[in-house]
Amino acid sequence: MDDISFYRSCLIACGEMWEEAQIHPFVKGLAAGTLTREQIRTYLIQDGLYLQNYVQVCRTLANRATHPADKRLFNESAQLSEEAEVGMQTKIFKALGLRWEPQDPGPATQAYIHQEREASHHIFPLVALAAATPCTVLYAEVGKRLASWPEAATADHPFRLWLDLYADPSVQEMAAQWIECLDRWASRADVPEQHEAKKEFAASIRCEMAFWEQAWVS
Repeated sequence: MDDISFYRSCLIACGEMWEEAQIHPFVKGLAAGTLTREQIRTYLIQDGLYLQNYVQVCRTLANRATHPADKRLFNESAQLSEEAEVGMQTKIFKALGLRWEPQDPGPATQAYIHQEREASHHIFPLVALAAATPCTVLYAEVGKRLASWPEAATADHPFRLWLDLYADPSVQEMAAQWIECLDRWASRADVPEQHEAKKEFAASIRCEMAFWEQAWVS
């Protein structure tokens, strides 16, 4: 893989999308605390629906993994989604007095769920891992970046719980473990598998941006 890591090659395969994701209007609205009640409500409900699938994707990866540390990472990631992320969403709903109404998955949510679910059963294990990696590493990257934005630093920020969760050192460490795992699996994969995995990584970033856009225009 020449002199760059496989993870870095995945970012390159994303082109401008990786950086564009960091400054999407939805992300800026989160940082500034200016998202409307409907925008944050739609996002939280749809994210809850998405996370139900992501938990299953992580558990599928755990079942496919052969290394005990990798199995543990994927199971811990599933637990983070089930407990910390869903718990954070519940607390924000309560704190902001938002109205919870059952929703069907929106088009972007459906597309993201389908993309990751199909990839999790791909014949190439690296493809399954690459499709699931952006959810963790992108949110950790956004959390880390927003932590340095002055507008995100106010103590009474309406989305403080979201900002603190994804900037938390434990989430940053988990993202680093996903990246290490991705690079290690890629080192044992042949070129066609690596190529397909990079395509799936980029597809997940594209789905994530569409997911944020779905909430932004709500």
